[in-house]
Amino acid sequence: MLANRMVMGPMAVTAPDREGRVTDQTLAFFEARARGGVGMIIVGGAIGTQRGWDEAPFRPILRMDRDEFLPGLRRLGDAMHALGVPLIAEVSTAFGRMGVPTADRPLISASPLNVVIPESRFPRGLHVPGGRTTPMPQEASVAEIQAYERETIESSLRMQRAGWDGVELPAHMSYFLASFLAPRTNWRADAYGGSVPNRARMLANMVRAIRERAGPRFVIGLRLVSSDQVEGGQSSEGYAAIAREVEAAGLDYVALSQGCYETMNVGLSVRDGTIIEDGDAAAFRQAVSVPLLLPGLHDPVQAARAIAQGHGDLVMLARPLLADPEYPRKVVQGRVADIVRCERDNLCIRRLMFNMPVRCSVNPRMGLESKAPGSLGDPKRLLAAPLEYAVLALTGSKTLMGLAGKLLRARATPPGPGPQEAVPPKNRT
Repeated sequence: MLANRMVMGPMAVTAPDREGRVTDQTLAFFEARARGGVGMIIVGGAIGTQRGWDEAPFRPILRMDRDEFLPGLRRLGDAMHALGVPLIAEVSTAFGRMGVPTADRPLISASPLNVVIPESRFPRGLHVPGGRTTPMPQEASVAEIQAYERETIESSLRMQRAGWDGVELPAHMSYFLASFLAPRTNWRADAYGGSVPNRARMLANMVRAIRERAGPRFVIGLRLVSSDQVEGGQSSEGYAAIAREVEAAGLDYVALSQGCYETMNVGLSVRDGTIIEDGDAAAFRQAVSVPLLLPGLHDPVQAARAIAQGHGDLVMLARPLLADPEYPRKVVQGRVADIVRCERDNLCIRRLMFNMPVRCSVNPRMGLESKAPGSLGDPKRLLAAPLEYAVLALTGSKTLMGLAGKLLRARATPPGPGPQEAVPPKNRT
């Protein structure tokens, strides 16, 4: 039984050490949100496979793929349970098209399609001249897919042994699992492509196996794209059909994630409720019977209205809990006016993109919860901070980055087929 319907959504702010182990800061960060009254915590920024660790585009990242990390994971689980808060592990399989390849370790995906993010599709505060094009992945072999399945299943069961309450499989944005779900990104002709059951096969296989081995009391959730919102992309009805297929394998909830990396500005909208306005929540409400977790509702009044109207069952709070760990308690106590509001300037995400420790523009204690207020920080951090501020100031200037974009476009040659998106065989001429 949850204390309330406010869930801390998964974020890459776990602050593990360089090897991926739980640290004092990991503990202090989550303890602050648990004491702040959140009903459940989903821990993101974690990986459940060796290859996923190797290709991670940001570090450090919390590791759940080996038994050697169990002591720290148990410590975190025990700390949350002592505060009465259930803990769910978002066990990522791999980064796929968004990963970092090497000469002997190429990226793999459902099909050989890379990610092209137009400059205009980055959210507020992120200025990337010319946009971004990721390296072209190779089509994952069946053996590679099945190896990922086995590793993710074992890592999920490891989290049960660590005493956590459940796991969430993340099939969102443009990561490996998400690449199988839509015809635009999956044109395979084998058992993992084509029909809805085939495109959902990897998720269903893992959910079914975890359920069989972990038992009925272990929570299994699915974080899923609600709609691509890109030309040629899959609608909410298509993704809801995937969710219905996976639900039959033993799901306990579905957490929605709007858009993909090609449409980052949708998932990080500057206003509340787009997932309801666009009809995504309604499509899933009709398709599945398990609870729905809704993102993108920063305002507690709008969040309460969405729940009351039946659009979802719980709300996921991510950036709002960086800004104010006490957000849930203030809501419960009727002190909504006292909430420190997230400004949606995405400083946290910009710092993550540059592999800087995540911070918040309205909460100076965020990321420093394990330190006594006013204490001197790590000398290495004191030396790094001025350079970080300079980088953030330069890259955060729309004027400067706009000028850089104009210079890049002026020097660009007409695009050829090489760095662009691959074309599915059925559409080639």
